[in-house]
Amino acid sequence: MQVKAPAIYWRCQDKRELLEAMAEAMLQEELGELELMPPGQPWQPWLSEVLHRLRRAMLAYPDGARIVAGARPPNTPTLARIPEYGLRALEDSGLSLPEAATVVYTAVHYTFGHVVEEQDSTDAQPTEEFGLAYPTVARVMREGRRIGLTADDVFDAGLSLIIGSR
Repeated sequence: MQVKAPAIYWRCQDKRELLEAMAEAMLQEELGELELMPPGQPWQPWLSEVLHRLRRAMLAYPDGARIVAGARPPNTPTLARIPEYGLRALEDSGLSLPEAATVVYTAVHYTFGHVVEEQDSTDAQPTEEFGLAYPTVARVMREGRRIGLTADDVFDAGLSLIIGSR
């Protein structure tokens, strides 16, 4: 079945609405069953799992992070549930709303940024000129996996800096 542009724009008013519909469909696959954190549980493992699911949802599609990060929560209910449920979980665990918002939005934005970089840098290799100007960065780019630096490891380390010490 071939879908033509007029059929798409009959359903969506503009490109942004189309991208938000795409973001919602992408997120539904991984986060469609997202529920509030069960009472009495620590929020850190729960929030970490939600953000790992968000990352998987975006990684499942080329430019997935750019599409999801550009979506507006009022038009993307699954995206809106992530901070809503996160804020509730942290407040229920005793954090003030400003503290909860700082953690949740920092963690969500970190996840967006990490996946954008992950998707944009999959085949990046340092040139000789780059290696001469920035030898340590070039070494990490060339040897990352060999020295135990996978995208998963870097994501987990960053996430633990945001939510692990609270």
